[in-house]
Amino acid sequence: MATVFTVQVKLSWGEERQYLLANDVEPGLAHRYATRENWQEVMIKALINVPVAPYLPDNSVQPPIATAEVVAVAAHDDGDEAVQGLQRTRSQFIMAAIWEKQSTTVNYNFLRHDYDQQSQEQIKADVDFWQNGRRHPAVTARTRELIQKQEERFHKQEN
Repeated sequence: MATVFTVQVKLSWGEERQYLLANDVEPGLAHRYATRENWQEVMIKALINVPVAPYLPDNSVQPPIATAEVVAVAAHDDGDEAVQGLQRTRSQFIMAAIWEKQSTTVNYNFLRHDYDQQSQEQIKADVDFWQNGRRHPAVTARTRELIQKQEERFHKQEN
């Protein structure tokens, strides 16, 4: 049975969530898991992009993306009930040993990827929070509105 990995993350507004690690990040972590005692250390305190609302069945609107900090990592069998229904992280992440030494601009430029403008604004605010402790209530409020709209769309499409 294959091994999958979950990460517990903390969002800049204080909420904690659980995600499955992105498919293309799993092989590298699986290698560390098989060969190292402290395999999790590469992910602890990493900054990682996560969807903060559901993907729609018809994929018509992408969910808002935020940059969270990893607080815990766990390995599971892919059939484990604990991983059922979890969303996957996005592939963009920066290990703590790297982001802590880089400027907010360098970190933001890597993490912003090709996301829409609102997600890029949230990612920029998140990077500023994780590096400098600055909160951006207006950006977070806008992201919360986008989360609510996406959840409403999701429920309409599910029914």
